[in-house]
Amino acid sequence: MTPEQQERALRLHRAAPVIDCHNDSIQATLTGDSRYNPLRYRPARPRRLRHKSEAGHWDFPRALEAGQAAQMTNLLVPWVKGGPYARSVLKAYRQLQTDLAAAPELACLATTAREIEQAHAAGRVAVLLSMEGAEVLEGELDLLHVYHQLGVRSMGLTWMYRNPVAEGNWEDTGAGLSDFGRQVVREMNDLRMLVDVAHATERTFWDTLETSTAPVICSHTGCRALVRNFGGHAPSRYLTDEQLRALAAQGGVTGIFFSANRELDDDTADVTALARFIAHAAEVCGAGHVGLGSDLDGGFPPHGMEDIRGLPRLTTALLDLGFSEPEVLGILGGNWLRVFREVWGE
Repeated sequence: MTPEQQERALRLHRAAPVIDCHNDSIQATLTGDSRYNPLRYRPARPRRLRHKSEAGHWDFPRALEAGQAAQMTNLLVPWVKGGPYARSVLKAYRQLQTDLAAAPELACLATTAREIEQAHAAGRVAVLLSMEGAEVLEGELDLLHVYHQLGVRSMGLTWMYRNPVAEGNWEDTGAGLSDFGRQVVREMNDLRMLVDVAHATERTFWDTLETSTAPVICSHTGCRALVRNFGGHAPSRYLTDEQLRALAAQGGVTGIFFSANRELDDDTADVTALARFIAHAAEVCGAGHVGLGSDLDGGFPPHGMEDIRGLPRLTTALLDLGFSEPEVLGILGGNWLRVFREVWGE
């Protein structure tokens, strides 16, 4: 980027909250990054979110350097079948608590749109809590209320595996939402929690939209129409154009994750390729229903996005593709803020 492009991007980042709706950075710090960053140039090493690090993709200081105002981060990835799930969430929550307590000038926990705006005005990054997989409920609706009391405001119904609520991409028999899953969606609506269909099978996706009375989100996905290499994923991991339109029609937002190089089977892909995925989604369902869902510390971002500090390059790439500044502000965070306000309230 030229200095002028950098300054223009950061000016937009200062103008309104920049929000990413998914990363795995808490889990990455708990595991020393070995699960999430196996690449040779990002070796596993211990780190904490309150400290600026060269390992991994995201921490409080680097987020602020990128002009980011809020990050939805994940307390659970149920990659080990059988758990322990609740214990894993509580351990992750406790580590985040200690990082926030040690660096209140850098970050704070937020549960409302207003708190995100306040953090942005104060120059802090707001941490928003989610869980990736309803395994964490262990079949008990009461646990959903407990997590809500801890500040969790979003839950993905599935990760890759089948669970008592629904089916994930690796175990798709066409069953979709279970009866218990429909109860969970309705309970989340009552609690004003975001229902997230990332990793959902197609049947689970459509069952969820049919069941939910509130906008549904897909926190981190790609555009199936552009994917050349599904890798270890089933095609259902990526939304079709029909799904993008349906989510938007219900008022939801789709977060595009940053793995464009992997999806295009192109090691030379950069932030411009990533911007084209965002542009495709915007063309299909409208720029007002697309946001960032990076999957940093859980995915493999393209060149120019080695960590969150590359975000101004993505902003510049979106502007270069012809998006207006208001459209870019929506994609960078305004669209998420709108759906947060609608589901969570002020």
